[in-house]
Amino acid sequence: MEPNKKYIWDYDLNSIDLRKPAVLRWYLTRKINFGDWESLKSKLVEKHLDHLEIDPTLKKMLKKYYALKRTGNNS
Repeated sequence: MEPNKKYIWDYDLNSIDLRKPAVLRWYLTRKINFGDWESLKSKLVEKHLDHLEIDPTLKKMLKKYYALKRTGNNS
């Protein structure tokens, strides 16, 4: 995933290193909070979900979604 200036207008793109977990979590949080879900990789969101600073209700919903997805229970 490449940083998108649309969501980090207040930072220099050259200084963003998404290989660093803390930076990646910050970036994922920002994209989720601004509603840009299209370019997010579901596995990345699931992996870092506990560390993302997003709305608690949304986090709870996403945890339930991923739990259901892992078990294959779609009902």
